Amino acid sequence: MDENITDKNNETNKQEENHEHEYDGIKELNNPSPLWVILLFLITIGFSGIYAVKYFGYPDNGMDQSSEYKASVEDQKLKMSMEADSKAGSLPEPAMIAAGEKTFKEKGCVACHGANGGGNAVGPNLCDNFWINGCKTEDIIQTITEGRPEKGMNPFKSTLTVSQIKQLAIYIKKSLSKSNPANGKAAQGIECK
Repeated sequence: MDENITDKNNETNKQEENHEHEYDGIKELNNPSPLWVILLFLITIGFSGIYAVKYFGYPDNGMDQSSEYKASVEDQKLKMSMEADSKAGSLPEPAMIAAGEKTFKEKGCVACHGANGGGNAVGPNLCDNFWINGCKTEDIIQTITEGRPEKGMNPFKSTLTVSQIKQLAIYIKKSLSKSNPANGKAAQGIECK
């Protein structure tokens, strides 16, 4: 039994071959790194390569730190302007309604909601007192800003400015919601009074 231990020590000594280098009385031995250290090193290198390609090469949705910050600033500006308008209690000027109508016609709203806002096969009627996602102007702004992807409406926060979103919401709420065109789509959602 003692021979087995000695043999193992001899095998260990054979693995630790001397490189015939000696500096300041220190002999250089051939001690290879353990396999787990080598594997950990290779995995780390592989992960860093994948991370670099993913982070620098493919900006998934274009939302890096600066664009996320800009989006949050725009959202906050929108909230602050809506709070200021509600505190002031002022009615929107005809110029805001006209600007909202222009945005409605030029930015693609007509494609889904119809030229008169009465709706079509895709979008709901915006001209009646029935609303799917809330009755307040803030709800309309939320719908325009964030969209309704489950219903096929894309978010417009990246294509419209804060003032355009506000003008569009006021146009829908103050002008379209009272028009009731003859060819409007059937009512959807809850009735708002």
